[in-house]
Amino acid sequence: MSFHIAIIGGGVSGLSAAYYLQQQALSSGQALDITVYERKPQFGGNADTVVVKLGTLQNGQGQPERAFIRWADLGVNDVNLATYVKLAALMKDIGYLQHMKPLQDTTSYFTADGNEYLTDDAALYNGVSDARFNLAQTDGGELSKLIAVVHQHAIDLVAPPAGGPPPVPVSYTVAHYFDSCIANPEGMLAATARRLQIQINWGDPAIPARIARIRDEIYYPRISAMYFTDNETGPGGMPLQSPFQYYRVQEGGVTPDRRYFEYGSQHWLQALARWMEQHSTDKVKVRHHMGAPVKVTISPASAVVTPSDAPPEHVDLVLMALHADDALHALEFKGIPTDTAHAIQATLHQVRYTRSYGVCHTDDRLLPRNRNVWRTYNVLVHSPAQQVQPYRMSYVENFHQNDPLTPSLDHIGLPMFFTSLLPDLKQVQANAVLTRLNGDEVPQNLRDALPHLAQSHAPAHHPQTGYSHELGATHAHLAGKAWALFKHNVLNVNCIDAQSRMQAINEDNAQRPLMPLFFGGGWTNGAGLHEQCLAQSQLLTQWAQRYINRHQAA
Repeated sequence: MSFHIAIIGGGVSGLSAAYYLQQQALSSGQALDITVYERKPQFGGNADTVVVKLGTLQNGQGQPERAFIRWADLGVNDVNLATYVKLAALMKDIGYLQHMKPLQDTTSYFTADGNEYLTDDAALYNGVSDARFNLAQTDGGELSKLIAVVHQHAIDLVAPPAGGPPPVPVSYTVAHYFDSCIANPEGMLAATARRLQIQINWGDPAIPARIARIRDEIYYPRISAMYFTDNETGPGGMPLQSPFQYYRVQEGGVTPDRRYFEYGSQHWLQALARWMEQHSTDKVKVRHHMGAPVKVTISPASAVVTPSDAPPEHVDLVLMALHADDALHALEFKGIPTDTAHAIQATLHQVRYTRSYGVCHTDDRLLPRNRNVWRTYNVLVHSPAQQVQPYRMSYVENFHQNDPLTPSLDHIGLPMFFTSLLPDLKQVQANAVLTRLNGDEVPQNLRDALPHLAQSHAPAHHPQTGYSHELGATHAHLAGKAWALFKHNVLNVNCIDAQSRMQAINEDNAQRPLMPLFFGGGWTNGAGLHEQCLAQSQLLTQWAQRYINRHQAA
């Protein structure tokens, strides 16, 4: 008899959990029926790929030739294949790896008044770096050397090398770290500099000021620009673990290999879903139930999933692969020991969320005033008095998608366009927000790559993407435009504690099954990067298999 598993959430966490379960069942010969439930009509979580029109190409004789159309990711948009080993293996298995394209891994730091620019141009391709702003040449090259040491030392503190001391406690903040480095540069950093073979004159009296500059002009702006930063404490109040574990995974590796998703992140998720459907058998099936929120009732030995558009379905096991607050609202417990139910609810309550907008636009006011320092990633540097600010990051899509490597796009005169992550849509001029194309407006090659765009939607209604449904009629004047609302768990001390507690709950339930329920999703592991989601999905698969074995033995 087939064992039925319901996975709630169709983002990378839910889909990868389905993939690993399917592979395990196909290998073992186990009969398994997996249904992935997704509230939206397309896969994605915090992924949203849009197609936009930037104008009309001219033929040189004053006549229009064709519409100039591009795509962009409003949310999840790139990975580092040097450290995303689980993702690379999965993509290789399903034949998707060739769709991961190299991006230009460059960054610009700028003040709103245009008085200061710094550029990280180590990976600049077919571009010009200005020595006045290039980090590698600033302060005679001393600043960049010190950045490399500070960066690696912080990573070693939160993820010590083999045989090293234990990691610093979660209570150790970014501000504590930089204060210590400024107070005792040599004592904090000299050993790391020797290991990296970087020569630094520790007797130089300018070193403390350089470290303060690194803090105020590089790390505090970068951490402020992270989606998981606590807007209540600012970058200095974040646990050191939060940003530097992120750096280790997203930007680490001997040589980082940053890639973007060809045709966008939703192309990748749809490819994974389609692969699982194509490799389903009579004995091992993966199905998808889209476009309907669900309620989940958990009893000691069974569960009921009730979609808003279908009758209740009895299942043997539920894997929650969605945000903690969404899981809290979706779950109901019946007959579960009170202390167990309360422990789960209290853990989910610990996780706080922030919300931000992803918007595709042509408003260059959000970019550095000097166009020559535009880079792939453009980070606004706040003054020290304004460090506690909601995050803001702007991508130049032409660089992120590496137009110099695409001959048809590598031309002077083609329009520049941007994606910005912002706390408020009003920060972008409304007439600069690009329009989402859908249905017949989308070229056939993009409709083939992004099937969800083939369906037309009324211009007066905004599509169900991200968490835009939470806004109701807010921003009605921008309905049908290229924006989405996303939410992210704040990776503060409470969240890290909740992650640890939920792992313990999952492990305990696998050891002595109390209920047919396990938890995954991006909030359960680090910053919820792709690689961290896949690591959690592999754990979910192990816990689920142990539960299945005990269930069948009983």
